[in-house]
Amino acid sequence: MQFDASTVRGRLEVKSEPVPLCSVTFADHFKNSTTAVGITNRMTRPPDNQESKMRKGQLNFIVCFLATVVLPTSFGLIEEIQTPRDILECLIYKSQNSTIGEVSGRTIQDFCIRKYTLDTQSGKENFAKNISTEGVQYLKSLFRQLESEVHDQKRGKRQAGTWRVRREIRTLSDAERNNVFQCLRRLKSDYSIDPRMSTYDLIASLHSGQAARMMHNGPAFLPRHMVYLLVMETACRVPMPYWDMTTDSEMMDPTTSIVWSDLFFGPGNGPVLTGPFGRFRTPTGTPIIRNIGSGGASLARKAGIRALLSRRRTFEISEPQPAQSIFSIEVHHNGVHNYIDGYMSGLNTASWDPVFWFIHSFFQLLWVAFRNGQRANGINPERDYPRGVRVPAGHEFYQRMNFMPFMRRITNLEGLSNRYDRIVQYAPMPRCPACGGSPFLVCLRGVCVSRSSRRAPVFFRGKRSAGTSGDQLADENVNPNTTNLIQSNEAALSTLNKPYQNTFMIDGKIDEDAWAYIPIRVLYERPKGFNFHTTSPGATKRDMYDPENFKNEAKRIGLHNEVQYKQQCTPSGSGAAKVFVQSNGLNYAGKYKDYAIVDERQPVTSAITYVGFKKPSTSDSEVILTAYDTCGRICRPACPVYGHHRESYRACSGSFRISSKSPLMFSQNYGSAVSSTWNVREMEPGCKSSQSLPITFVCDHQNSWPWESKL
Repeated sequence: MQFDASTVRGRLEVKSEPVPLCSVTFADHFKNSTTAVGITNRMTRPPDNQESKMRKGQLNFIVCFLATVVLPTSFGLIEEIQTPRDILECLIYKSQNSTIGEVSGRTIQDFCIRKYTLDTQSGKENFAKNISTEGVQYLKSLFRQLESEVHDQKRGKRQAGTWRVRREIRTLSDAERNNVFQCLRRLKSDYSIDPRMSTYDLIASLHSGQAARMMHNGPAFLPRHMVYLLVMETACRVPMPYWDMTTDSEMMDPTTSIVWSDLFFGPGNGPVLTGPFGRFRTPTGTPIIRNIGSGGASLARKAGIRALLSRRRTFEISEPQPAQSIFSIEVHHNGVHNYIDGYMSGLNTASWDPVFWFIHSFFQLLWVAFRNGQRANGINPERDYPRGVRVPAGHEFYQRMNFMPFMRRITNLEGLSNRYDRIVQYAPMPRCPACGGSPFLVCLRGVCVSRSSRRAPVFFRGKRSAGTSGDQLADENVNPNTTNLIQSNEAALSTLNKPYQNTFMIDGKIDEDAWAYIPIRVLYERPKGFNFHTTSPGATKRDMYDPENFKNEAKRIGLHNEVQYKQQCTPSGSGAAKVFVQSNGLNYAGKYKDYAIVDERQPVTSAITYVGFKKPSTSDSEVILTAYDTCGRICRPACPVYGHHRESYRACSGSFRISSKSPLMFSQNYGSAVSSTWNVREMEPGCKSSQSLPITFVCDHQNSWPWESKL
């Protein structure tokens, strides 16, 4: 299949006469890439006399708020380009047989963009290349110790037990938990082996560059992470506990979980400056950064785990999987990385955050449980490695694990050996009624739920599940919705009162001055099924803002509301919501994200945010822009169509080449982007007279994926 040639690839030229916008039409044919979106100019210029100056200023301010029409007249040229074919093919493959109402479009987008950037840009974030000769020898010694331990098990020297007994982190005693944290801190502060890198960073660097690429998006994900976790455990000589995140996903707001307190992982938002890892500094010199619950992703859930463990063959739980399969262990794994965000969302930097080890200890627990299920059904897990043309290159059973030159050349298939299982034991996941005896977990409705980090959690004594006893967490912090096995609805509420912290990392280096900015407009259509209980006189049940009350007018402006989502995302009481806009480099390694605030009460709202990308110099920057709300519902990119009698937009690819050629269409820094957009001086409030924004995202709930018919 060929990419749709009708997508315009020419540069977005600046018009000489600025035309303000003031009304929006969601055209029925927006899904067609050749059809303009009806964003029209129906406003006439007010009379230019002294009497109307105040009205003119007020009106300009309203116009700017509703449909801000700004384009910097200097600073950069933007051209639309084709989205890379590998990304498009992945999007279509992962969304086949899926509908927008059933699956979070954001999880599909993220999977495919992440895969592409790993395949093409990992070399720019290879932190293992800086390891000294002494560091290499140390890492070799860790692998030798591990192999010796495994070899002893093979020769029948297994003792009565093993020191690698992994338990849920909230079930550890204070002393046991502190032993784990102290070990990680000790490795982080130790520069005796390599004066340029801490011992912790030596081990963490193995999850970057080519090694990170070959550890993901295929069946080698399982054995390679198994070995990697064993290496860190060997360095610590302390078993790595697992984080059972399903106890958090049972909460209505998992961001309040006790694990995001100084007793456990430390803060979940922004730079991590307190808690056990508050003094950690990454190889770039910055603190750990997190943005938990930053929209579009959620933690693994019990129902999803049960679905995964219902499979019997390794190919059924490993990538590649058609659609956004609930049976894929990597789909659940990716959701956790994206939920924490910050450095954790980049696979080349994820291991900088020590929570990485507790996450992977949990997913190794799931793999152990899966292998036990295979044995119970007469399947030999040592031989059940996927084969055939669908196995990605580098993930074949005969390929060597690329921890070279630190370990002997063992194959992916050898990583399935039972001898690795024999050196590890897992304590069962916490269950009711005792929940592992942890004071930080509570049994509610027959499942263990994490305690909140709030100082005064609310308790109630109500009807208990069979076998439960004692005080239990209040209903309002328990998520009753379990229909969606991957995406939950807590994100809308948990992110609203939290800012977002970018890492500002490009090609493995932190440089705020390396970023340029453009304003992005978001047009947001109210989702179907919301009721804010704001009524008009005489109507006690109908929400007066609901377009169902004025269908003819809604049809006239082109509102869609075609999708009935299987799981409604819980709106805030006020209607305030976030739409995230994100840039990912196509020819550089870097991500930038920010959000616009919209009003979900109104049939249509408009808002502005600013997104960063690598500042072009002698070479152009290529970037893909995406947008989604806090429930993971994706928006459609639109680009202006010039030469019409009205301002019109058309569906476009969302991928752009940005150069320093004239006319320049971006700003050199954030402040310039803001100043080029707004003018709030006295008597002249509003937006500056200028062109349409180069990019708009329309969030309009159509029953078709934005990437359909693009190949």
